[in-house]
Amino acid sequence: MLLASAFTIQVRSQELVKFYQGGKAGYKDQSGKVIVEPKYDAGSDFFEGMALVIQARKRGFINGKGEVAIPFQYDDASVFKGGLAKVGKDKKYGYINKEGKVMIEMQYDFADDFINGLARVSKGGKYGFIDPSGKEVIALKYDNARNFGEGVAAVKEGAKWGFINEKGTFVIPAEYEDAVIFYQNNAVVAKDGKRFFIDHNGKFVKDMPKHDEEEEMRGAKGGDKDKDKDKDKR
Repeated sequence: MLLASAFTIQVRSQELVKFYQGGKAGYKDQSGKVIVEPKYDAGSDFFEGMALVIQARKRGFINGKGEVAIPFQYDDASVFKGGLAKVGKDKKYGYINKEGKVMIEMQYDFADDFINGLARVSKGGKYGFIDPSGKEVIALKYDNARNFGEGVAAVKEGAKWGFINEKGTFVIPAEYEDAVIFYQNNAVVAKDGKRFFIDHNGKFVKDMPKHDEEEEMRGAKGGDKDKDKDKDKR
C-alpha cells in the first residue's frame, strides 16, 4: 500500500500544472517553470498522462512534455479514462486511444465517458450502453438514459422512467415521471407530481425536502441538463 501511494505521488509530481494568464491556459512543471506558454483557450488537468486543450474552438491533447500529441481536429472531446477519450466531429461521436487512433467509430449522436466499463451512447434517438470494445452491452432501445450509479441506471421507456442493472434487466419498474442517478443508496424519483427518495428495492424512503425541490425546479427552468448537453455537443 505504501509503495502504491509513493508511486502515485511520484507520477503526480511529474505532471504539468495548468495555469491561466491573460485569459489563456498554459502549463508549468512542479518547480513553477513554464513548459507550455499560455496560448490555449482552455485546458484540462492531466488524466492518464494527457490533457485536453482547446484552440480556435477545436479540441486536441498534449502529453506530459507539453507537446501536441493529438492534433486540434475535434469539435468536442473529454479527458482520457481507461485509455479512451470520447471525441466528436461533424455531430458524430466515437472514442480514440492515446495515439489518436479511432477505437470506436464516430457513429453516435451522443456519447458519454466510460464509467466502470460502460458508456452511455445514443443513435437515432435511442439510448443504450457500450463497453470499451464498442460492443452494445445494453441495446440502444431506450428513449433516454442516465449514467450508472451504484450498479443501476435510470432509463426511460415511453413516458416513464425505471432502473436497470448492468445486464439490462429492470430491477425497479418504469413507473416514474422522472428519475436520477443513485447516490448513497438513494435516488430521487417523481410520481404523481411529487418528488421523493427510493432505495435500491424501489421502496419509498422519504419525501424530497421542499427547499431542495424548489432548487431543482429553478434549475429545470434552464432546460433539461441532458438535453442541453446533447445540443451542445453532445
